[in-house]
Amino acid sequence: MGTSRPRVAHRAALQAYAALGLGRDLSSDSALAALRGAPGFDAVRAAHDRNRAPVARGAVRREVRDSTLWPEGVDYDPRTGDFLLASVRRRTLVRVARDGSARQLWPDGANGVGAMLGVRVDAAGRDIWATTSGMPQMEGWTPADSAIAALLRIDARTGRIERRWDLPLAPRGHVLGDLALGPHGDVYLTDSYEPVLYRLRPGADTLERITHPLFRSLQGMAATDDDRFVYVADYSRGLLRVRLADGDVRRVGAAPGSDTRGCDGIVLHRGAIVAVQNGASPARIVRFVLNTAGDSIVATQLLDRNPTLSPEPTIGTMMGDRFVYVANSQWEEFDDAGRLKPGARLTRPRLVAVPVPHGMP
Repeated sequence: MGTSRPRVAHRAALQAYAALGLGRDLSSDSALAALRGAPGFDAVRAAHDRNRAPVARGAVRREVRDSTLWPEGVDYDPRTGDFLLASVRRRTLVRVARDGSARQLWPDGANGVGAMLGVRVDAAGRDIWATTSGMPQMEGWTPADSAIAALLRIDARTGRIERRWDLPLAPRGHVLGDLALGPHGDVYLTDSYEPVLYRLRPGADTLERITHPLFRSLQGMAATDDDRFVYVADYSRGLLRVRLADGDVRRVGAAPGSDTRGCDGIVLHRGAIVAVQNGASPARIVRFVLNTAGDSIVATQLLDRNPTLSPEPTIGTMMGDRFVYVANSQWEEFDDAGRLKPGARLTRPRLVAVPVPHGMP
């Protein structure tokens, strides 16, 4: 009796996980050895296996030769047809042209920048906005580099950094992981460590801080077309909606059988949030359809789940009606000190494009 109750509870938890459309390799998980052979376990394992099966709707759009690049953020420049990649390792931004050729905007580690994480191009194609933070994973890191944390404005034509907004020192440091541009020129960025949502208004000299008890591990964000709200992905809380007029923050209600936790990069597209959900197993690209009020999810649609092609997705961008995302960033190939793990194998960075449908799934 004493051992059957935990088994029943564990099986129920695994069933609930599968009901969210998620799945783990239960056959090889040593922590579940005691459950194998128990009544109902095979059915739960089969459900997890179905949820782990590839759903390969994406295709490689660009591939970069440099396997050491370690990309994180990406954006599309419709003016040139180039993609911009933010390199954690090389501490620079890279333009990837239509033919796959790559050109760094500045040499590795120049300009006093750290790991490059988020990148977005403004609608006019004149300015590139990017975030940088000092991290052990970047080349040439020293403890003094932990003070690096800034928002950068870069001339899109020359690649010259025109201005930077540096954050003050913090006990844990800063990780400015992603940013978004509002329809009227506002720039939003998140700090995953403090955590804080920052806003830079057009022409402003200082960053405004937005904090809230719901903020725990902030990732990507997307502003609404009317500039009233910003959706923020919190890794442990799920999707949040911030009302800019007064800083009110609410959880976005999830549809039955869905979970918005573990999302990294997000974009808003035709009444839905398209998200890279790399905190789920396996990682996937998901479309969360919003209700008319924009405060709840009414449907969840799996767009892409292909561990072979996209083992470690991070951030994406829209190119027309296609979501283009970094498919194989390299966080899992290195340890926390930035050293390549034993047996790690670096691959050429890939940008994968997946069609995004309209309306209800």
